[in-house]
Amino acid sequence: MAERPEIETRPERKDIQSDEENPENYEEKAEERETQGKKPDIQSGVPSEEFCVSCLNMPEEQRKSMLLEIQQVAERILKAHGVIKETEDLLKGEWFLKLQKPEFEKKLVLAKSGEEVFIGLYVYPEETPVPDPNFVLLSQYGFWYPQRIEEKFEETVASFFTGAYGDYEFLNVVPENVEKFQTLQRDFSKTLENQGWDGPDVKVVEKIMPED
Repeated sequence: MAERPEIETRPERKDIQSDEENPENYEEKAEERETQGKKPDIQSGVPSEEFCVSCLNMPEEQRKSMLLEIQQVAERILKAHGVIKETEDLLKGEWFLKLQKPEFEKKLVLAKSGEEVFIGLYVYPEETPVPDPNFVLLSQYGFWYPQRIEEKFEETVASFFTGAYGDYEFLNVVPENVEKFQTLQRDFSKTLENQGWDGPDVKVVEKIMPED
């Protein structure tokens, strides 16, 4: 994928300390969790690949009950504008979608780069994208987990890697920020629904399809 100014990938974060004295081993927690009927929770660990692949084949309503609200809304928008057709398309690599509504200052950007998903509204003073806000999530096997919220003048970090990116022995969370992320993503999801970004009046500014 060509570089997009709205997307800022971060291979690792070593400058932020978790409030937890002993970071949890999320792979172990994933094996211990009860998987049926629960939403994925980054504080409970990233589920195993076998479990998550099976989730793609479960009934739609059952899978929906396990997703964050922001992922549910994003999937509807991606399908409405032809970026994905089936749920499995979420696993086909990177994608990018920038949308604009008539007489609406902000543009909506949805993108996947590496293991990160970006869902945000942007303003463009002097052509420079400024998030207002942008939600960044960790994508694993079709589930998206809280990472951080980027805003005009601040950033709220919910989870981060202190070692190699993608090594879940080094995945840490800031519990109170995870709770904040959960609350704000619900409010943001309602905003996107009310604004109608999956509607026929929305203009596709830029679109990059996922590849197998």
